[in-house]
Amino acid sequence: MKSKILAYAAVFFLLVLLFNQISQFFEKVELKSLDYKKGEIDNFVLTGINNDRYMLKGKKLIDTASGYIIQDFNLEYFKDGERLFIYSDKGVYRKDKDILDLEQNVKIVTHDLTMETQFLRMLVKERRAFNSNPVILYTEYMKTEGDNIFIDLVRERLKLENVTTIYRGK
Repeated sequence: MKSKILAYAAVFFLLVLLFNQISQFFEKVELKSLDYKKGEIDNFVLTGINNDRYMLKGKKLIDTASGYIIQDFNLEYFKDGERLFIYSDKGVYRKDKDILDLEQNVKIVTHDLTMETQFLRMLVKERRAFNSNPVILYTEYMKTEGDNIFIDLVRERLKLENVTTIYRGK
């Protein structure tokens, strides 16, 4: 009788072990077939320091396979004692092309100049930005409107087409 119980226990133990091995095999197969879709972070702050300093804030950062989507894009950038603020309702960064698209209510503010537009594409590595939308540039005494802005941050050049400027003196 004891030998039957031991035999049944051994068979049961072998079946449990075999089932466990089969289960682990299927888990590994299923995990290999999983693809990363997206991750989300709410109310985030990213800071960085290299030659320049920056602080990027937003309501939501969505990490997708191709890049990042940032809701309420708010960047504060410091370089050579100057501060630059960049705001937009949405920022889309594409990892593969190193391109940042700022969408809806884009506003760039420096010490004395403000630029507003609805879309701005930034080529991050090349340090250039452009669009084909209407743009408004203004200071305390001047307002300039135009289209098709091109900004070269390396040469510190800005080109704008179809320009109209209104100057209000003191």
